[in-house]
Amino acid sequence: MEVLILSKTKYGNTQVCVGGICIISKQFVRLLNQGGYYQPADTKFNIGDIWDITFSVNSNRREPHNEDVTISNQRFIKKVYALETFIKNMGVPIWKNNITNIFEGKILWQKNGKGYFSENIKNYPSHSVGFWISDVALNYQKIGNQDFYMYNSGGIARQIVYKGNQPILQTIPQGKLIRLSLAKWWKPEDSDIEERCYLQLSGWYNDESEPQKIDEIKIQPIYQSQQVHNVGAAIKKVELPKYQPPKYEAPRPTVTQQPKNTSGSCYIATLCYEDYYADEVCTFRDFRDITLNQSTIGRQFVSKYYQFAPSLTNKLRKHKTINKIIKHIVLNPLLTFIKTLKLDKK
Repeated sequence: MEVLILSKTKYGNTQVCVGGICIISKQFVRLLNQGGYYQPADTKFNIGDIWDITFSVNSNRREPHNEDVTISNQRFIKKVYALETFIKNMGVPIWKNNITNIFEGKILWQKNGKGYFSENIKNYPSHSVGFWISDVALNYQKIGNQDFYMYNSGGIARQIVYKGNQPILQTIPQGKLIRLSLAKWWKPEDSDIEERCYLQLSGWYNDESEPQKIDEIKIQPIYQSQQVHNVGAAIKKVELPKYQPPKYEAPRPTVTQQPKNTSGSCYIATLCYEDYYADEVCTFRDFRDITLNQSTIGRQFVSKYYQFAPSLTNKLRKHKTINKIIKHIVLNPLLTFIKTLKLDKK
């Protein structure tokens, strides 16, 4: 199925939430990998790309995040450069004008101007993403360590946290096509506030010129007039091409980074450290591949672990206090032991 990549929303330091839309069906999708996690920060999916993607509906999706799908195969097709025009011509719904019109008018607002949906009020929209054209310009503001875009029109003041990967614009112009989304369900620790998913701004769209292909570029030769004398005849001018020496460029040094080990799920560690690509989780994978899998007893332990870990992880998913105890009492000491004996190194 052909999918247009619409957004790459930051999630921590190592992952991005990649959103897209199926070109034919107009179905919004949020692309998860085989482990059910977001894409790595260096994913090959880029905004404006069209990919042929085979996917299935993720069984753990939770309203209003009805877009979650798990990828099984993908193939790059092409890139769209006039992206804003392309989306507007797709026939997909676009919210317009006042911010109260977004998400079917169902969104709730805190006193500080943040929008959200609550697990206690199950009046959810059909999608957790959508396009919006504002009736006023949105102005950038830094509040603490977060980036916001401020909406102010007709006595209505709202603030939208920015989680996209595009460089900051001090002002998003009125009439610009914008993408909004709802963050994952979340609640502050040790708080009586219910779980909420908050409004965020994922990015905006522009039309860019498509790069000119090499075979379309016409090379114009540079000529220098030079005089040649013929015996008994008048001086004639002959046009000879002028030699252009190539410019020397010093070779750039090659920097090789050691990739993180992402070979398969490490269920309990991922749950406790809350990041599939966390350094601690990758160290446990190294320990599994380099040490445990090299002996019969180690392979038997790994086999038993993968037999019981998925179901145990599902039971622990909502018990954050227990997960913290496991992390501090079991996993952190084990991690110190592994690193001290260098059991994660070849």
